[in-house]
Amino acid sequence: MKVTSAILFLASTIAGTASACVTVVQEGPPIVAPSASNLQLSGAVGTQATLTLSGLQKGWNFSNGGLGSPQYCTGQWLNIVNGSKPWKKLVWGSTQQTTTWRTGYNADLTAKKTASYNETSNFLACSPSYPTFAPQMSVFLLTDDTVALPTVTDDVLGDINPASCVKTKLHIQPL
Repeated sequence: MKVTSAILFLASTIAGTASACVTVVQEGPPIVAPSASNLQLSGAVGTQATLTLSGLQKGWNFSNGGLGSPQYCTGQWLNIVNGSKPWKKLVWGSTQQTTTWRTGYNADLTAKKTASYNETSNFLACSPSYPTFAPQMSVFLLTDDTVALPTVTDDVLGDINPASCVKTKLHIQPL
C-alpha cells in the first residue's frame, strides 16, 4: 500500500511540472579515440571535452545535428568553439549550439563544412602539462589536415604538453 502511494505521488508530481523529464537509465556505447589508446570521450557541462579511461556511456542524442548525452533528457551538448586556429576547442554546454555534427552509432564523429572550415572527422588529443592520476587528454576539432602538430601551446590549447599531441578520430561504438 505504501509503495503504491509513493508511486502515485511521484507520478502526480511529475505530471504537474511543465517540463518534466523522466530519466530513463540506459547504457550506451562510448565514443573512443583509436589513436589515443582508445580513451573515451568524457566531460561535464562547463568543461572542455576530454578523453579518459571511462567516458560517457548513457547513450547519445544526435538530433538537429548535435551530439548530446544522455540519449534521453539530454543535459549536455558537445559544442565547437569558433576561432582562427586550425584546432577548435570542444566544450560541453547545457544547450546545443553546434548543429553541424554528422554521426551515428558505429560511425566516426564528423564536423560538417561551415564557412570557416571544410568537413572533417579529425581531432587533436593532447595530454596536460601536469601529472594526472589516470590517463587524460584534452580533445580539439582539427580543421586543417595539412597543419603540423603543435610544438608550443597557445590560447586555445591551454595547459597541454605539445609533445604528447596526436591526431585521432572519435568513433561512436555500435549499439
